[in-house]
Amino acid sequence: MRIVGYMMALMLASPALAEAQTPWRAIAPENLLVIDTDYGRTVIELNPEFAPNHVQRIRDLAAMEFYDGLTFYRVIEGFVAQAGRGEGEGAPVLPEAFPALLNENDRASAGLEFAHLGSPDLYAKISGHVNGFAAAQDPDSGRSWLQHCPGSMAMARDNDPDTGDAEFYIVLGPGTRYLDRNLTVFGRVIDGMEFIQKLNRGVRAIDSGVIADVARRDVIHSFKIAADMPEATRPAYEVMPTPSEEFTAHKTSKRVRNEEFFYRHPPEVVEACTVVAPGRRAVK
Repeated sequence: MRIVGYMMALMLASPALAEAQTPWRAIAPENLLVIDTDYGRTVIELNPEFAPNHVQRIRDLAAMEFYDGLTFYRVIEGFVAQAGRGEGEGAPVLPEAFPALLNENDRASAGLEFAHLGSPDLYAKISGHVNGFAAAQDPDSGRSWLQHCPGSMAMARDNDPDTGDAEFYIVLGPGTRYLDRNLTVFGRVIDGMEFIQKLNRGVRAIDSGVIADVARRDVIHSFKIAADMPEATRPAYEVMPTPSEEFTAHKTSKRVRNEEFFYRHPPEVVEACTVVAPGRRAVK
């Protein structure tokens, strides 16, 4: 409702913008991941533009129902919620057809439609968005990468950068940007993040946050790609396009806080992770 209210106010204030409103980008069903837990449904947009092999791995494992019945076994407040094969004896083994993944931590900037943030960034020379995902660029190397923002989905690994397999995590809080370019981000939550935040926590100082009591680990009841669901019941989502006039106005509303409430105006800076490209359910 807040997104709708914001857009309506924007259009009323600017009739010309209302007439020229950019169509929102529909998310292809093969790039829409649906995770069901006891708390509700979480929907994630996958990003093959940056991490095609990781996205395909998730699609393949979802088709095998590999994650169904597994748990979020390592959940650390303000850090990450990790799920997958788990640790210790009895952990499911990946078939030989699924070798370790080569990292896709960054890619060439050429060909990307990059929407610059317009504010400085602590972790990158240039920050902004690509198709709604918070991203960064290094103009010297010509490389771009996705940022570790709250709601980002990435692949866990061992010390070797090329050891990702089926262990994924979802970022729970800010302060994880130091992981950028060290692990592969391949998706972001667009709906139902509140259900991920409700997952039972471990204690980071004890076994690195692994929840020792198996009964307290929250179960993944269903882990499916929307394209594999019956068309009549699959969810459909769309995202405000970046770049677009609407997204530029959205960024400005986050950066410039000149409402009457602010008798001391905050600095006009913003971080890409806090300027989430709005997503919404599509009307079928």
